[in-house]
Parts: sequence; C-alpha cells; structure tokens
Amino acid sequence: MHRRRVNRFDNTGIGFLVGFILPVLVFTFVYLIGKKDISILEYINSLQQLNVLVKLGSLCVFVNSAVFMGFIKLKYEKTARGILGATIIYAFVILISIAF
Repeated sequence: MHRRRVNRFDNTGIGFLVGFILPVLVFTFVYLIGKKDISILEYINSLQQLNVLVKLGSLCVFVNSAVFMGFIKLKYEKTARGILGATIIYAFVILISIAF
C-alpha cells in the first residue's frame, strides 16, 4: 500500500485562517482602489447607508469558493474543509445581517 505523503499545509486550521482572512483582504483591496479620501469607518458607514455593505461582503466571501476549489484540486481536503467552514460562518453572518 502506498501511503499518502503528509503535507503540513493540509490542515483544517490553516484553511480556517485563510477562509477568514481572504475576504477581509479583498474588502481592504476594494477600499484601497476605491475611495482614498475617507477613512475606512466612513467608507463602511456609507456602504451601509447605500445598502450595499452586505452585497460587497457577499462578493468578498465569494472569493473563498475559488480558493476552496484550488485546494480541492491540489488534494488538500483538510485545508479545503477549513475554508468551507469559514465560508459557512460568513454566510450565516451575512444572512443574519440581511434579516435584521
């Protein structure tokens, strides 16, 4: 029997961390290429007043699906599981924010 080589990056914790940090990085990138003359808190407040904060948050989390598929293709199932878990938590937060 061939034993599958253990990869230190095939870890659920690493996937969870990537799944939580990546949407924040995407949001920061959108902020940096957008309005540079206001603070990030003012930017978030203006997005909330325009009712687009939840939509932008959903798009930022959508990036996780591409990373998830990449890790599945590399056969890093544990890392992909962590990314999926973080994405599900983000999805619940977005659903709750839509409801209230």
